[in-house]
Amino acid sequence: MDNRLVISYSSRHFSGADWSGRADRWTAAFYENDADQVLGSAVITRVIPGATPNPRAAFEADPGILDRIPRVIFTEDGGLAPVVAELRPSLLLLLESVEVKDEWRGKGVGMRLAVEALRRLAVPGTLAVCYPAPVHPQHGPGEVCSYESDDPEVRRPDEEAVGKLRRAWERHGFSELAEGVYSRPVEP
Repeated sequence: MDNRLVISYSSRHFSGADWSGRADRWTAAFYENDADQVLGSAVITRVIPGATPNPRAAFEADPGILDRIPRVIFTEDGGLAPVVAELRPSLLLLLESVEVKDEWRGKGVGMRLAVEALRRLAVPGTLAVCYPAPVHPQHGPGEVCSYESDDPEVRRPDEEAVGKLRRAWERHGFSELAEGVYSRPVEP
């Protein structure tokens, strides 16, 4: 990692929260070492299997921009889906979003910093999970920002972006779990 880039972490915890109604979200802000200007950020949600009461219900009440990930990795009663349970994670880190300023886009900086932020928040046995797709402010949690085109001659910009993002996450060791959701074991 480039020594001139710094990651700062913050989390807001609610007094008396048992995580049944709110998600345990962390924000990793990216800075240049000698500047106060934020270059970008990643939002990462932590889930401790067996300790976080019904995470799927918490994400229904407090979804952030997570949509597909909770539906793929948790059962309706909040347990781990079989594909995830097989991996026996001690901690789940759900990457909600990664955003960088325009001048840093397309250079892999946001992804490298997000992977480093995930590694720093990890404990032994951590599984990092993401859904590689572009983030658009106009899309809410119930709106998927990419789709398969019905017309093979039509290439939507989001479809191309999803393909590029998936290949990039694969270069960082992530592989598809199910329904376009990717994961990777991460050790501190």
